Amino acid sequence: MIKEQQEGIETGMNSNPRTSFFGGTAYLGMPENREFKKLVFEGIERYGINHGASRNNNVTLDIFSIAEAQAATRCGAEASILLSSGYLAAQMVIQHYLSTHKLVYAPDTHPALWIGKPNPPKCTFSQWVDHAISIANKSETPILLISNSLNNLYPEIYNFDWLKRITPGKKVVLLVDDSHGIGITGPEGEGIYPFIPDLPNIEVIVIASMAKAIGVDAGVVLGKKSIIRDLRNSPVYAGSSPPSPGLLYAYVHAEKIYSSQLSMLRENLKFFLELISKKSGIRFEENFPVILLKESADADDLMKKGIIISAFPYPDAQGVNLKRIVINSSHTWDELKNLAAILNEENF
Repeated sequence: MIKEQQEGIETGMNSNPRTSFFGGTAYLGMPENREFKKLVFEGIERYGINHGASRNNNVTLDIFSIAEAQAATRCGAEASILLSSGYLAAQMVIQHYLSTHKLVYAPDTHPALWIGKPNPPKCTFSQWVDHAISIANKSETPILLISNSLNNLYPEIYNFDWLKRITPGKKVVLLVDDSHGIGITGPEGEGIYPFIPDLPNIEVIVIASMAKAIGVDAGVVLGKKSIIRDLRNSPVYAGSSPPSPGLLYAYVHAEKIYSSQLSMLRENLKFFLELISKKSGIRFEENFPVILLKESADADDLMKKGIIISAFPYPDAQGVNLKRIVINSSHTWDELKNLAAILNEENF
């Protein structure tokens, strides 16, 4: 059962048949998908619950290399590494470049990408782009640009064509966190990797948590074979434990499930957006299943009407209390019609 902690009150997604949960990050509804759970159980029976050996151990399981090949293919990359979490994936890459590159953070980068307290700039993404290009073109030190693929809090999907404005002679590494895009953005859910310009002077690395849309407790690193090979020599990689092999078995065999769930998500989102009135203060991207409500919206009033949303400050516990609706593949059209009717009321 998925649970949301809100102001000290624990509420269950299915505890009240009249209550609908519109929060979390399980965009494809994988935690409750029966076919996927069946594959997880099959994987556990075959490979066990976990594999606690070092990644560089001379004895390992074939499912790790199989799943890494699948991840690279599905996301349009040459190669990939799978680790136990998105946080570990981010830290492995950051630490690999820390001593040789100047780190330049975009606004709203996730704390998993931080080393210490980098204090990302408080500006728009487009403003940061101009700043990043200027630094890259002027710097005599190698640059590591660090960015999200999108902003899931204030829904906005980023475009990376601006990389073409960096002087061709300048060598730059771009690290993109696609945790909220992998599985749901791109025509087939491949995420951002294939849509970042392939330029000879730009080394592109994409990392992501697979615990959101994909429904697997793991992190992935996507890139060219050469950088993936270098990262496998990292002490972070050698000292880490792998993801659960049973979950990776499910991932490998769930391609049709992911495709079906993505189609359902897109149908749900299109259906819902056609129902809601475009009021001032509501913000959304048509191809991303998060809707930011206006500040005056009352999450407690929605809860009384049987609607539980995400309403908490993040990532700064002292920050703005963001009130967001998250649509997923599991929502029924009756739930979506009910939610739309409530939001179309004057006080929302």
